[in-house]
Amino acid sequence: PRSADSKVDPADQRARDSDSRRILENELRKEEEALATLQKEYNNGEPERQANERNYQKYLDRVADLKASISRKESDIASIKREIAKLPPVQ
Repeated sequence: PRSADSKVDPADQRARDSDSRRILENELRKEEEALATLQKEYNNGEPERQANERNYQKYLDRVADLKASISRKESDIASIKREIAKLPPVQ
């Protein structure tokens, strides 16, 4: 067993950082793809009306939901980018 004050081997730490970077970059790519899909559907605030949206309020609700989802995705992407920035540079 290691003592509480033992150091992590530098090679092990680099491997962990590399794994973390790869995981975060994969997550970032997925979130950016999801954001692009939402933005395409949102269509600058004028998405295509769907068949079940005869009631205009349903359409407006969906537009508002899309806008909120886009904001959340943008926030998630910014968080992932901050986490990546905290990692040491790739060597």
